[in-house]
Amino acid sequence: MNKKNDEHSSEDILEIISPSDGSGLSRVRAVSRAIAIIRAFTSEQPHLKLTEIADKAQLDAGTARRLLVTLRDEGVIGQEKRSGRYFLTMQILTWAAAVPESKSLVDIAKPHLSALANRISTTVFLSVLSEDKAICLARYQGSSAVQVRWWAVGGTLPLNCGAAPRLLWAYQREDIRERALSEPLVALTPSSLTDRDEIRALLTRIRKVGWCYTENDVVEGLSALAAPLRDAQGNVAAAVSLGGLRPTITNPERVKTTPRVLSELLSCCRDISNELAGENIIGLNGLK
Repeated sequence: MNKKNDEHSSEDILEIISPSDGSGLSRVRAVSRAIAIIRAFTSEQPHLKLTEIADKAQLDAGTARRLLVTLRDEGVIGQEKRSGRYFLTMQILTWAAAVPESKSLVDIAKPHLSALANRISTTVFLSVLSEDKAICLARYQGSSAVQVRWWAVGGTLPLNCGAAPRLLWAYQREDIRERALSEPLVALTPSSLTDRDEIRALLTRIRKVGWCYTENDVVEGLSALAAPLRDAQGNVAAAVSLGGLRPTITNPERVKTTPRVLSELLSCCRDISNELAGENIIGLNGLK
């Protein structure tokens, strides 16, 4: 390696910063730049192009790309195959859960969802958006003899199948909703919704009423009901859903009065959302 390259490498690694107290501190510039890249992603912009990341992190495109490749190989950054856009992975949530000074989403939701599962004798799921799928973070079984185990913790569902995935999809920005609609849609059962115009109408309806009901589209004979959890900024951070046999969870729009399961679900989500706001927990999904 020649002298010029040595000098460039040193400059890329270390810089001397003089803080306000007058002392000089050595910092690893590459780490600062990597953090700047991670900070470029926000709930409003969870998917970014290389040029957008470079601009936000105030880096040239070449440097940004080298750091993105490293972060991608370390599992911190993901990249969409089709568009080439980058996004934060679930590794960020894993790190967030390790922070001792504050509670995680699962910590806050657990007592509420456990109590809800027992009150209405059904299975309750907590899920978030992960790339183009919904991932189950936690599952709580009620006292019912029939327990729904089709969605395991860590398991994923396509966005067009299930109450929680559809609800999370509905609250994404329009450009992200449309990008997901441009991808092939999976049918888990004959009742799974794959017509794009019908899906658009359904997502609009979900945002209007504030909840989502589905039946037979993940497993025949089962139905589900989902409602959103909102973070400290009012954005949708996660979904809480109930799963059970169709006689247990019926479509709220087919009855004259609000079903108890929906009232209990919405009340529980309000309580958790208020606690999330109190803890100043911000969602990572870019939902509105």
